[in-house]
Amino acid sequence: MAPVTPNKRFPLSTSLLVGLIALCCTAIGALRPSLADRFHKLRVTSDVYALPSPEQTVAISLGYRAALADLIWGNLLVSFGLHFQEKRRFEFIGNYLDTINALDPRYEIPYRFADTLLTMRPQPATLEDYQKAREVFQRGMNELPYSAELWSTAGQFLAYLAPPQLPTEAMKAEWRLAGAQAMSHACELSDASSNIPYHCIAAAGILNRAGNREAVIQMLSRTLAVNDNEEIRRMALSFLGKAINDREREKHQRRLAAFQDAVSGGPISFLRKDTALVAGPEIHTARCSGLGASHDKACVTTWQAWAAQVLPSVTDEG
Repeated sequence: MAPVTPNKRFPLSTSLLVGLIALCCTAIGALRPSLADRFHKLRVTSDVYALPSPEQTVAISLGYRAALADLIWGNLLVSFGLHFQEKRRFEFIGNYLDTINALDPRYEIPYRFADTLLTMRPQPATLEDYQKAREVFQRGMNELPYSAELWSTAGQFLAYLAPPQLPTEAMKAEWRLAGAQAMSHACELSDASSNIPYHCIAAAGILNRAGNREAVIQMLSRTLAVNDNEEIRRMALSFLGKAINDREREKHQRRLAAFQDAVSGGPISFLRKDTALVAGPEIHTARCSGLGASHDKACVTTWQAWAAQVLPSVTDEG
């Protein structure tokens, strides 16, 4: 086999190579400004939704539903930021939220940020965006009935943020009432360490203006029963005094005082009010043993039975 010899017909000197590199650099420098200008003028005008339907996405997740929901949620946040930076509408936020909710129905964070993603955009949000946000909130409240933060967020959106953007007064009133009801439920779930109880008074005002007097009394009574914050109790009592007459006010005050006496001593005195309501009234084991104890008023096992037997004068008045 003959040895390979260099091709001597087209010798490339070092100077020629340097010249070619210089020529390429010159060409790039000359063309780059015009190409860059054309590139920056290009804008994406529409989005493409590449995922299948929520039901099909659940099927192709192969059981890794929560992991896929996290992945889509992270991609949604990044895409939302890019769309916001480019000042263009993100068309498929609702579709992504539907898919995330279908994959992991108890994933709370997407529910709580639905209104921000759907309505807080560079372009004005449409009525369909607000309706979609309410739909996602309602889905979350159905899945997470004991999440005070979610119910409070949904209530504030429905009562305060959305109504100014709605077209008719009837729709505004209906949304405000739904928001007040959601905040009312959040008040029942909250504890003294959160700011949610302060929204109870605002919710009571909305319910009162809508003519739901019984709902106002029920909500404020529950707020007083589970909350130890003196400022919140003072505001709730003040509003409750405006919603009921003197006789009903006296009945509520006596009931609250009796409940306070019941939980202030004995083995449940270390519990918070909301926890004491779950634990039930104090039961004397020795006294309440045997069949005859079923008629003893002091052996009731629920607060409802306690109120009916121990405080008949309070519950039967009016």
